[in-house]
Amino acid sequence: MDNQSVPVGRIDPSVWSDSSARAVLQLMVDSVAQMTGFSTAALSVILDDLLVTVAYTGPDEFRDLVFEHADPVSALDLVLERGDDWGRFRFVPADRYDDAADLDGYWFVLPDEGDPTLEDGWDPHDILVALLRDDEGALVGALSLDGPLSGRRPDVALRDLLERYAAQTERAVLTAFEREELVQQVAHAEAARRMIRAASIPVHASLDAVLISTHQPLIEGFGAVGTWIEILEPDGGTRGYARTKAGDLVVLPEWLHEVASELAPRLWREQRVAVLDADGVAGAEGHDIAGRHLEAGRQLLAELGVALVIGIPLGAGEECLGFLVLPRQDSRPHWSPVETASALEIGHDLGAALMTVRALESERALVRELKRLEDYRSQLIATLSHELRTPLAVILGNLELLGELDLDDGAARHHRAMSRGAGRMNKVVDDLLLLAQVGDPRHPLVRIPVDLGRTAADVLGLIGSTAEAKGVRIRRQGGEAVPAALVVDGDPVELDRMLSNLVSNAVKYTPAGGVVTIDLQRDGEAVVVRVVDDGLGISEEDQAGLFRAFFRTTNPAALREQGTGLGLAIVATVVERHAGTVRVTSTLGSGTTFTVRLPAAGAPGLPETR
Repeated sequence: MDNQSVPVGRIDPSVWSDSSARAVLQLMVDSVAQMTGFSTAALSVILDDLLVTVAYTGPDEFRDLVFEHADPVSALDLVLERGDDWGRFRFVPADRYDDAADLDGYWFVLPDEGDPTLEDGWDPHDILVALLRDDEGALVGALSLDGPLSGRRPDVALRDLLERYAAQTERAVLTAFEREELVQQVAHAEAARRMIRAASIPVHASLDAVLISTHQPLIEGFGAVGTWIEILEPDGGTRGYARTKAGDLVVLPEWLHEVASELAPRLWREQRVAVLDADGVAGAEGHDIAGRHLEAGRQLLAELGVALVIGIPLGAGEECLGFLVLPRQDSRPHWSPVETASALEIGHDLGAALMTVRALESERALVRELKRLEDYRSQLIATLSHELRTPLAVILGNLELLGELDLDDGAARHHRAMSRGAGRMNKVVDDLLLLAQVGDPRHPLVRIPVDLGRTAADVLGLIGSTAEAKGVRIRRQGGEAVPAALVVDGDPVELDRMLSNLVSNAVKYTPAGGVVTIDLQRDGEAVVVRVVDDGLGISEEDQAGLFRAFFRTTNPAALREQGTGLGLAIVATVVERHAGTVRVTSTLGSGTTFTVRLPAAGAPGLPETR
């Protein structure tokens, strides 16, 4: 990793799309260096057979060099062959290799001459690297340390501490990979849902319209050079629609339709995809139809200049509705596990679209599809919250270790920073779990009488200190004289969170000197809650997506405030579950009013508990 290593272009730490995962890794590297007494630490992960640095702490003059260059994985051969085995770590003393011949430009040496008078003194050419592996033992990354502040090589006690931190770093790297896979799968699933919506919005949409509308997103999303969708008819017949990248129809050999009609139902039952390349068929082992036509398939691939194809069963529920085939040329031959997993999800989503088109006039089919999409949303949110728990556990593990030590001022500052980060992550996880709970139609709403006046008082008591520290005044209006008029039937925890989110949002986006007003009134058979502020306001464009999960405003002033984009989604879902309504009126720069109407306790027509 010195200035002689081969540049591969700017390889930024943003190699992961998930910034929170990168932040966890950087926090881990900072912690390892500080708590083990090393001036320099660098964390690299293996991407496309390269060691790419994603986190670094140390001298600033090396920062650009570390992030701008990547080394081949073979740079670790010296460590593996000549290093002492210290658990996850390998230690290569400077006298065990020749600097010029063995390093081959893959490592840099800090400008530190060391202290030869020290017993077990650290030599600037010593190498200390932890090899990070996945659960199957495959190498996924490396953690390098240099420049011990003590000037000595690690003793037995320090090695034990290093091993503990290496284990935590290894788990953090694996979690980062898992999170990135989830992000990519979510992106593909979102694209699939957009395809389905675009295909089924017109009530007169035909099957041809659905297939045409899905062609280009599949080409762009998977780097394919064409698409082939074989529709399995209820009467046992098939219809094939093959198109080039440009959208031109292609006539396929008859035997391919036979392959699709026999292979697709089997793959759907097993929830698998099949990949055909020059070596054979992966995922269709034991299927006679694949074996009978294997040679013809290889010949067809050669004629078309295609490296391999992936076959994806399309279906809904237990019914297989068709077969999707995506070919790929030699320039991009590999189907990653993330892509194959996402392809199977596409099979679910596109199959549902075909079902919708086939039974467009069937209300029962439409309701079933909407329920499936709602279940998918709840499962996605639950999965995301679960994935957040692992990096949170890493941070909390560091906090526990730090809390056992006598910290100097610098370490205490880092400890406080990690504590704040853990608190924010806890808030995100809590919001995700609550959103998954209130958005799950299988989660019943148990109604009890709830005094919104008392709930509002509790909320103001908790948020009041925050508002006061910011210089924002909170004002309460209405409802004090007749508190019984403000009682609704519902879940007290959900209603408390709904009010908390509205008031805390108002305080957050109101500058110092501003006023936030919460007004509760009885209006006929409804209890009306208004939260009014004179803060930043919301543009008309942003109001359209305000209650969507993970929505973030386009207003730069508002973006400076930390947030998850979940608070108002929780508000909208809770209000809907309580048979109420929520609306927003706002003008950019002039403040915002949120109005919630909920059925009062005992109001006629109140829905049954669900």
